[in-house]
Amino acid sequence: MRRESLRHVPGTFSIAARDPDANVFGAAVTTGTVSVGATCPYVSEAAAVVTQAFTKTDHGRAGVERAAAGERVDDALAAVLDDDEHAAYRQVHGVGFDSEFAFTGEECTEWCGHRIGDDHTVAGNILTGPNVLDATAEAYESTDGDMADRLVSALEAGEAAGGDERGELSAALLIHAPEPEFYHNLRVDLSERPVDDLRTLLEEARRAQEQLVSETEGAETDYPPSVFDFGVKY
Repeated sequence: MRRESLRHVPGTFSIAARDPDANVFGAAVTTGTVSVGATCPYVSEAAAVVTQAFTKTDHGRAGVERAAAGERVDDALAAVLDDDEHAAYRQVHGVGFDSEFAFTGEECTEWCGHRIGDDHTVAGNILTGPNVLDATAEAYESTDGDMADRLVSALEAGEAAGGDERGELSAALLIHAPEPEFYHNLRVDLSERPVDDLRTLLEEARRAQEQLVSETEGAETDYPPSVFDFGVKY
């Protein structure tokens, strides 16, 4: 039997990260209600930001836009929270070119908290405990592979450590890279095992992209290589 798809106060944990060598920003998040990818993660060519707890999408948009305009992400996010009369109910975190930022409001539901590392931040609320964030950060730091692999591995580790104390229903991956790929914008919106499904979706998206290119290369029509530059919707 499926759990209730909506909860009044769903728990969440997430990671925002930067790969300075590849010039890539990314975020991944999972929560105990549906469609987390629609509201929580934001990326641009200059930042990755996640807004959660009592989510405010304007904070995510403002963070990445102001960073893209040249502002430090810590200054940008601190400023939007200073202007928010309900900041005590928010969690906001992110990374930019030269700074990291994380904030957990005093009214966020326990267990809640955040971690700041080199070129990554993690945060969560209504978790089984602080070990969830520790495991998420440690997995990101120790995993090989590209940004997509590392972010999904981080969610897998956080879930294995306990995750949302009542389980997850949705998960999302969002990446901004100089060369966008199919698998840089993935969402699992209602699932009994959303993080597992996000891993499956990542693998299938990689395979589908490779298959599309290989099949068209063997077709009678001579397609220009640039026709496969699909881009990614943000």
